[in-house]
Amino acid sequence: MDVKEKKKDTVPKIEDFTELHNLVTHHIESFDYMTEKGLAVMFSRIKPVTVYEPSTERKLSIWLEDPRVYSPQKESLRSTSRKEALFPFECRQAKISYTGSLMAEICFRYDEDEYVVRDRYEFGEFPIMLMSKLCHLRGADCRQLLKYKESTSEMGGYFILNGIERVFRCVIAPKRNHPTGMVRNSFCGRREGYSDKAVAIRCVRDDQSSVTVKLYYLRNGSARVGFWIGAREYLLPVGVVLKALTETNDEEIYENLTCCYNERYGRGDGAIGTQLIRERSKIILDEVRDLGLFTRDQCRKYLGERFQPALDGLEKESYPTVAEAVLKNYIFVHLDNDDDKFNLLIFLIQKLFSLVDQTSLPDNPDSLQNQEILVPGHLITIYLKEKLEEWLRKCKSLIEDEFNRSKKFSFETIADVKKIINKNPPRSIGMSIETLLKSGRLNTQSGLDLQQRAGYTVQAERLNFLRFLSFFRAVHRGASFAGLRTTTVRKLLPESWGFLCPVHTPDGEPCGLLNHMTRTCRITSQFDSNGNIRDFLKIRKSVVDVLVGVGMVPSLPKLVRAGPPKVITVLLDGQVVGSLSSNLVTEVVAYLRRLKVEAPSVIPEDLEVGYVPTSMGGSYPGLYLASCPSRFIRPVKNNSVPSDNIELVGPFEQVFMEISCPDGGNGGRNNSSTATHEEIHPTGIISVVANLTPWSDHNQSPRNMYQCQMAKQTMAYSTQALQFRADQKIYHLQTPQSPVVRTKTYTTYSIDENPTGTNAIVAVLAHTGFDMEDAMILNKSSVERGMCHGQIYQTETVDLSDQRSRSDNGNQSFRRSKVDKSAHSCIDADGLPYIGQKIYPNEPYCSIYDGVTNSIKTMKRKGTDPVIVDFVSVDMKSKKHPQKANIRFRHARNPIIGDKFSSRHGQKGVCSQLWPDIDMPFNGVTGMRPDLIINPHAFPSRMTIAMLLESIAAKGGSLRGEFVDATPFRDAVKKPNGEEESKSSLLVDDLGSMLKEKGFNYYGTETLYSGYLGVELKCEIFMGPVYYQRLRHMVSDKFQVRSTGLVDQLTRQPIKGRKRGGGIRFGEMERDAMLAHGASYLLHDRLHTSSDHHIADVCSLCGSLLTSSVVNVQQKKLIQDIGKLPPGRTPKKVTCDSCKTSKGMETVAMPYVFRYLAAELAAMNIKVTLQLSGREGSDRKVV
Repeated sequence: MDVKEKKKDTVPKIEDFTELHNLVTHHIESFDYMTEKGLAVMFSRIKPVTVYEPSTERKLSIWLEDPRVYSPQKESLRSTSRKEALFPFECRQAKISYTGSLMAEICFRYDEDEYVVRDRYEFGEFPIMLMSKLCHLRGADCRQLLKYKESTSEMGGYFILNGIERVFRCVIAPKRNHPTGMVRNSFCGRREGYSDKAVAIRCVRDDQSSVTVKLYYLRNGSARVGFWIGAREYLLPVGVVLKALTETNDEEIYENLTCCYNERYGRGDGAIGTQLIRERSKIILDEVRDLGLFTRDQCRKYLGERFQPALDGLEKESYPTVAEAVLKNYIFVHLDNDDDKFNLLIFLIQKLFSLVDQTSLPDNPDSLQNQEILVPGHLITIYLKEKLEEWLRKCKSLIEDEFNRSKKFSFETIADVKKIINKNPPRSIGMSIETLLKSGRLNTQSGLDLQQRAGYTVQAERLNFLRFLSFFRAVHRGASFAGLRTTTVRKLLPESWGFLCPVHTPDGEPCGLLNHMTRTCRITSQFDSNGNIRDFLKIRKSVVDVLVGVGMVPSLPKLVRAGPPKVITVLLDGQVVGSLSSNLVTEVVAYLRRLKVEAPSVIPEDLEVGYVPTSMGGSYPGLYLASCPSRFIRPVKNNSVPSDNIELVGPFEQVFMEISCPDGGNGGRNNSSTATHEEIHPTGIISVVANLTPWSDHNQSPRNMYQCQMAKQTMAYSTQALQFRADQKIYHLQTPQSPVVRTKTYTTYSIDENPTGTNAIVAVLAHTGFDMEDAMILNKSSVERGMCHGQIYQTETVDLSDQRSRSDNGNQSFRRSKVDKSAHSCIDADGLPYIGQKIYPNEPYCSIYDGVTNSIKTMKRKGTDPVIVDFVSVDMKSKKHPQKANIRFRHARNPIIGDKFSSRHGQKGVCSQLWPDIDMPFNGVTGMRPDLIINPHAFPSRMTIAMLLESIAAKGGSLRGEFVDATPFRDAVKKPNGEEESKSSLLVDDLGSMLKEKGFNYYGTETLYSGYLGVELKCEIFMGPVYYQRLRHMVSDKFQVRSTGLVDQLTRQPIKGRKRGGGIRFGEMERDAMLAHGASYLLHDRLHTSSDHHIADVCSLCGSLLTSSVVNVQQKKLIQDIGKLPPGRTPKKVTCDSCKTSKGMETVAMPYVFRYLAAELAAMNIKVTLQLSGREGSDRKVV
C-alpha cells in the first residue's frame, strides 16, 4: 500500500501549474472568445451581397450566418464511420496541422421574400489553439496529459501547423477609442495649407475591425476629418461632418465649440481654451456656408454625391443612403448613435485647438499609456472577415459573368446558383487562415488598419523551456521600426514600469523593440474572472449609472456644457458620457476605485480610471474610463480598502496615481499627496526569466540583460515527452540538477520540471594560463562522470508521397536490396535502420524500393560526425506499405574544448582545457577538488557580485541540506509582522554566519594545495558551488576546415558555406593585416596558391591574354619499346589567334579571376595587354 502511495506522488498536480497557465491566458482567452462569440458577431457585421438580373431586375441577396468551429478530428476512410479525436502529438509526429472544420450557413433570398434558403457549407480547416476550449487537452489533469503523450507542464497557447509549433507574436497597436494628439511633419504634405498637428483616434467595432480617423489642423484655422477607404484617404471639412451628423444650427455648434473658453479662467487656472477658438469656430461655419449647405439633409446629399463612386455596392442607392453608410462605416465606428459621434467630434476639435495653442501637450505614441496589444483572436477575426467579404464579392461577380456567358443558366434556380458558387471553393477560407499562421503574413489589399503586414507569427522553438515561455510573454513594437536607426522608439520609458520588463530585451537590432511582459502583467479579455463572456453594453450602462449617481451631468444631445477647468469631460471607451464638476472628480475617482475592488459586479475589476487633472500646459484634461479588451493591467494594493485589497491598474492611469514602493520611502512626495496604493512586491517589475537570476539587484544591469538572453540559449532538460516528439532539432541535457540557490519565482512556475543546468564546484583562481579572457578549465574526471553531458536529437522525415509527386512514380516503398548485402549491417529488413545502430557519415540509413523501375535507392547520412539511431516511427495510414517514416538520430555531445558555458550572471566563457583530476588544486581538509576554475579577472569590471553571493550561499545550503532563497530586493520588503528590524542584517552576514556554523571560512575562501607540487597555495582561494549552464554553442557545430574541395564555376575560387565544405573568406581587412605584417609570401599563398592558381598562356608580341588557342601536333612514331619507358607527354603547341604565330607564347601564373576580369572587360570593348619581360623576376606591366 505504501509503495502505491509513493508512486502517486511522482505525478505533479495540475494546481502546481496554475501560475504557469496564467502567463498564456491572453492567447487562449482571445481564441476562445473568437470561437464562442467573436465569429458570430463578425458574421453579423458582413454586409449581404445583392445580385441583380439584368433583364427582369429581380435581385438575389446572399449572406452568411451561424459559424461553427469543431474540435480536431482524424480523417476517416469511410464517411459513415465515427470520427476519432485528433491529438496534438499525432500532428507533431505525422507533420500535419491541428485543425478543426469551420462550418457556416450560406443564405439566399430572392427580392423581399420571407422565404430564406439556408445551406450549410464547410469553409475549410480552421487551426485550433492548444488548450483552448476546442482542444482535446483542455481540462486534462497531469495524468491525462501524460496519457495524451504531453509533458505535465503543457500550457498551450500555440498552433501546430505541418507538425511545427507556431506562436502568435503579440504586436503593439494604438490604444482603441482613445484620442491622441500628435505632431508629425508628414501631415504637412497631405495637401496645401495643412499643418503638422492632428488628433487621431483608432475606433474599433465590436467585431474587432477598426478605422482610424484623423482630425487635421489647417493653417487657416479650420480642420479636416480624414479617413481611408481602400488605398485612398478622404478629407472632409469638419463643419460638414458636424452638420451631417445631427439636426443642429450654427449657433449650437458655435456654443459647443467655444464652451471650453471662459474669460474668468486664465492659463494658470488650467484653462485649455483661448479666445482664438471663437475665430476658428467662425471659419469652420463659414466654410460650410460657402459650400451652400445649411441643413442636415443638404450636408448628407453633398456627402452622398462625393462618395457614391468610392463605395462598393451602393451604386443604385440614393445620396442620403450613401451618406448614412459613410457616417456609419467610417466616422467613429465604435459609436452607434449620431449624437454621441457629434459630441466626440466636438471634443476632438477642442483637443486639437488646445494642442495648436500649446495649452496642452501632444501625446507620446511610443508611451505605453497610448498603446494596447494585438492578440491572436482579434487578428484572425478581422482577417477572416476580409477574406469572407472578398469571397462573397467573387461569388457575385461569377454569377454576373454567368448571365453574359450562358443561356442555360437559370437565375431563379438555387441549384444553378450553388453550382456557380462551388466554382469559388469556400474551403480556401480555412487555407488562408492557415497560411497567415504558417507565414505570419497578411495577404490583404486594405491593410486592415494595421501597421504591418508580416511578422505576426514565429516558430516556438523548444530549445529549452524558458525560451519557449518567452515567446508567449513577448510584445513587439512593430516590424516597421526594426530597420529604422531611430532610438526614440527603443527607449525605456517610465510609463512602462510594472508592465514591460526593463531587463529582458535582446541586444543588437531588436533591442527595445522586442520587449517582454513582467511577471504580474496581464491582458484584459472579453471574459470576466468567472469565465463568462462580458456584456460590454451592460457594463457601460452600469458605469454610467454609478457616475450619474455621484453627480455627473450626462451629455444629453444639444446640452451646452462648460469646459475645463470648471468641469471635466468624462469619456467611457471613446464615448463622451458627460461632465463632472472639477471639485468632485478626485472623490469620484477614489469611489470608483473602491467599487472596483469591493463590487466587481457593478464596476468591472479591470476598469481603467484614467483621471488627467487640469494643469498648466500638461496633458489634455479629462476622466478617461476604459473597459475594453486587450489592454495591459497589473495588480497593486489599494490602501483605502482594508482587506483583500488587490486592484488592477492600467498604464494610462498609473502615471497619475500615487503608488509607493516598500523601499522607496516617501518617493520624493511632499506630505500633501500621500500614496493611495502600494506595490505588492518589487520583483513584479521584471519578467519571469529575469526573475530567475538570483540576487539580480547585486549585479550590474547589462549582465542581467545578458543572462536573460543566455537562459534562452541553454541546453536544458528539453521536455518530458521527448519520446513522442519529432522536432527538427532538440538539445537535451542528460543530467540536469536543481539549483541550490533559487528565487521564489523558480518554485512558483515549477521550473524544476525542466531544469537548466548543473551545480558545479567553482574555484576563482588564476591557474596556468588557460583561463585568460573568460576561458575556463573543466575537471576532466567531472566531465567523465557526467557533468554537463548532453545530446542533440535530429529527426529526418522520409515521405515517399512527396518524392512520388516529384518523380511521378506511384509505387514506392521502404525495402532493402536482397542482392547488395553490403548495407545489411546498417539497414533492417524493412528498409529502415536498426534502433541503436551507429551510423557514420556517408553510410546508408534507409533504402527505398521503386516498383516501376525495379531499382533500390539508398539515402546516405550527411554531416561530419557519427550518429546513433534513437527512434524510428512509421505512419501506418496506408494498409500495405508505410509511406512516411520519422528517423530520429542522436548525437552525443559531451563537453570538449571550445564549448560554451555560463553562470546565471552573464559570465559566459569557453572551456579551454579538460584538466586531469589529479593535477587540480585540492582542499587538504575535505579533499574537495573544483569542477571548474574561473579567472578572478572576470569579476572586477563586470561587478557580478551576486555570483560571489551565490557561491557562499550554495556552500552553506549544501552543508545544511536546504535550498537558499535568493529573491532579489530582499531589503526592500517589509517583514511579515510589519515591524522594521532595529538593525538591518546584511545578506553577507547571514550567509557568512551559515558557513561559520559548519566550520568553514566566514567569507567562503579555502586553503588549497597545488595538484602538481602538493604544496599549499600562497593565498586562500574563493571556492563554492555555482549553478552553471551549458549553452547550445558548441565547437562541433562551428568548426570549419578545408584543404581542397568545391570551387565556384565562374571564378574558380573556393565556395563558401560550412555545410558544403567551403572555405572561410580571407577578405580585404585580413589582406591589410598581412600587408601591415610584411608577410607577403603568406598573402601570396592565401590569395593565389590556395585560391584560384591558374597558369595562363600569354602572347608576348601583342600582350593578349585571351587570344591563345591550343593546336595538337602530330607526334612522330618513336620506338616506345626501348627500355619500356612510359609514353612521353604529347607536346602542346599554343598559338596566338591575333598574331597568327606561335612565337612569343609564354606561360604566366596568375589568379584565374584576373583572366575572368580581362574577359569581362573585353565584353565592354576594353583590351587588357600584358607586357612580359624576358627575364624571370623583372617587372611585367599591365596596360
